[in-house]
Amino acid sequence: MSVNAVLHSEWTKIRSVRSTVWTLPLAALLLIGIGAGVCGSVSADDAGARTFDPVQLGYYGIFFAHVMVIAFAVLVVGNEYSTATIRTSLAVVPRRGLFYGAKLATGAALSLVAGVVASAGTFLVSQRLLAGHGAHLGDAGTVRAVVAGALYFPVLAVMCMGITAMLRSLTLAMGVLVPFLFLVSPVLAEIPGLRDLAWYLPDRAGQYPLRLHLDAAAPYGPVTGFLVMVVWAVLAATGGWLVLRRRDA
Repeated sequence: MSVNAVLHSEWTKIRSVRSTVWTLPLAALLLIGIGAGVCGSVSADDAGARTFDPVQLGYYGIFFAHVMVIAFAVLVVGNEYSTATIRTSLAVVPRRGLFYGAKLATGAALSLVAGVVASAGTFLVSQRLLAGHGAHLGDAGTVRAVVAGALYFPVLAVMCMGITAMLRSLTLAMGVLVPFLFLVSPVLAEIPGLRDLAWYLPDRAGQYPLRLHLDAAAPYGPVTGFLVMVVWAVLAATGGWLVLRRRDA
């Protein structure tokens, strides 16, 4: 099969499963909706505080939205294992590198579209709700935050697709990824001896650029932080490819 045919096949698989189709729109709605709810409830006293960060507040919903991105990525890869269609897929596309690359590319592209809509939407809505206390695109750090917010979805999706390919199980992947990316870094950040480690977890590193005021305790800048997450995604995608290449479906 040609590259275009394989890409089209992956797109067809995704849109034919209703639970997969709705995860990314829900992720965007959660990011925008929660950000709007939080920013809409900010008092004048809170907004006047020295530590007030309107951009970070607007992206508050990222903690919940990324669970939907995890679900999307796990479903894209894990559905083939849970329904036992992976053997058929590999029989139709025997070039495993093409099959895997098309799956990652399709999932990442759709996640990028959702990420752009979600990031731009949450910035515009949340900052408008903050009125005179909101940030503007001309302010230092705002464009960086919006771009990082848009890229967060596809990078997270690639990482989760790679880990799902390594685990070869939808249920196991969800059981590992949701706690790891939703609970571990906040818990480690509260433990004195492990706080430094938390900075290098993918969710904490990838979310660091989503702010105006940088944390003095951070061991890196916002761009480097996002690159830490990219490294996680590359390693996970590579691991998934090695497992798919070496093991029978």
